[in-house]
Amino acid sequence: MRILGIGAHPDDLEFGCGGTFSKLSSSGHRLHMLVMTHGSVGGDPRVRKAEQERAAAALKAKLYWGGFEDTGVSLTRELIGAVEKVIGAVKPDMVFVNYGADTHQDHRNVARAVETAARYTKNLLFYEVPTTIDFSPGVFVDIGGVITKKVSLLKCHRSQVYKTRVKNLSIVESAKAAAMFRGYQDRVKYAEGFMPRRLLLDHILSSR
Repeated sequence: MRILGIGAHPDDLEFGCGGTFSKLSSSGHRLHMLVMTHGSVGGDPRVRKAEQERAAAALKAKLYWGGFEDTGVSLTRELIGAVEKVIGAVKPDMVFVNYGADTHQDHRNVARAVETAARYTKNLLFYEVPTTIDFSPGVFVDIGGVITKKVSLLKCHRSQVYKTRVKNLSIVESAKAAAMFRGYQDRVKYAEGFMPRRLLLDHILSSR
C-alpha cells in the first residue's frame, strides 16, 4: 500500500504512529510523510528539519514539507490545497493525521484541512499527540515488537526529548506510557490507538 502520514510539526508522526509506520515499512509498504511546518517555535528550524529527515530516512519514507509557519497554521484554501497536492502526487491508500480535538491550533487546523483534502481517500485515521484531548480509539496496532524502533525514531528528534513541559519527563517516557495505556485497552503490552473517519477493511485485507 501507499501510506501518507501528515503532521503539523516534526515528531508528531513519530509520537502518534511511529510503531505502526515501522511495521508498515518493514512489511514493504511505501511510506510518505508530510510535515506542515519546520517547528521553528519549538527550536532551531534547521535542527528540527535535519531531525525529521533522519527519522524519515530510518523509516525509508519520502518526506514532504508544507512550508507553513509554526503556530500560525490557519484553515485556509492554501492549506487544503497544499495537502491536496501531496495526496494527488502520492495517491495514498491510507492517510494518517493527528486528531482534530487538540489544545494546539496547528493540530486542529491541519486535521480539518486533511479531512477536506482526503475526502476521496478510502482510509483516513486519526492518531494522538501529547496535546490531543477527548481521544477514544477503536482501532489499535500492537507495537510490542517495535517499541524500541519507536523510541529510536523519537530520539532522532534529539532537541525535543525533554521539551514536554513536565519536569524530568522525557518525550520517550511519555510515548511509552501512552503506548502501554493503549496496549492495556487492547489487551497487549504496547499499542498505538487510532480513531477512523473511514476504514475499508476489505481494501486492507486484499492488499496483503
